[in-house]
Amino acid sequence: MIIEIIVMVLLFVIFIPIRVNFVFYINLLKNRGAIAVQVYILSLIQDKFKIADGQVTARNQRDKETTIDLSKEDKSVIFIENFVNNVIHKLVLNDTYVGIEIGNKNDAMVTAILSGTALMIVDLLFAQVFSRKSGSNYEVDSEPLFCQNKLVLCMQANFYITVFDILFAIGKAYLKTLKRLKGIKKMKKAQQAVCED
Repeated sequence: MIIEIIVMVLLFVIFIPIRVNFVFYINLLKNRGAIAVQVYILSLIQDKFKIADGQVTARNQRDKETTIDLSKEDKSVIFIENFVNNVIHKLVLNDTYVGIEIGNKNDAMVTAILSGTALMIVDLLFAQVFSRKSGSNYEVDSEPLFCQNKLVLCMQANFYITVFDILFAIGKAYLKTLKRLKGIKKMKKAQQAVCED
C-alpha cells in the first residue's frame, strides 16, 4: 500500500504541470541585465549578469560568480542552446509582457522611428509564437525616451511545464551536446592534419 502511494505521488509530481514565472531584463547600452526564475513561491534563479569580452559573468544573491564563454565551442553554451530548443516546444504559455525603452537624447526623430520599429518587430515575432499557443496572451509595450540615451528590453512570462518535460529536455540536450562536441573535436583534428601536411 505504501509503495502504491509513493508511486502515485511521484507520478503526480512528474506529470502535473508546474507554474513558472520568468523575468528577463537587459540594458543593451551597458551590457548588463538580470534574470529570475520562480516556481510558485520558490525562487530558483535570481542572478545579475554582465556581458564583456565575449563572456557572460553572472552573480547570484550569495555573490557567487559564474562565467560562461560565448564562443560556439563552449560546452555550456551548446548545452543551454540545445536545452532551450528542446524545452520551448513543451511550454504552455499563459501571460507574457515585453517592454522596450529606446531613447536618443540628441535626435527625437530617431528615437520615435526606432521605438516604433522595435514595437512592430517584437509584436510580429510574438504574434507568430502565440498564434500556435491557444489560451495564451501577450502584451508588447514600447516607450520612447526623448531626454536620455537608453536601450532596454525586459520580459516577463508565466508558463506551465511538467517535471518530466524538463528532465527529458535536459537528457536530450546532454546527448546532443556530446554529439556536437565530438563533431567539433573531429573537425579540429582534421584541420590540424591538413595544416601539418
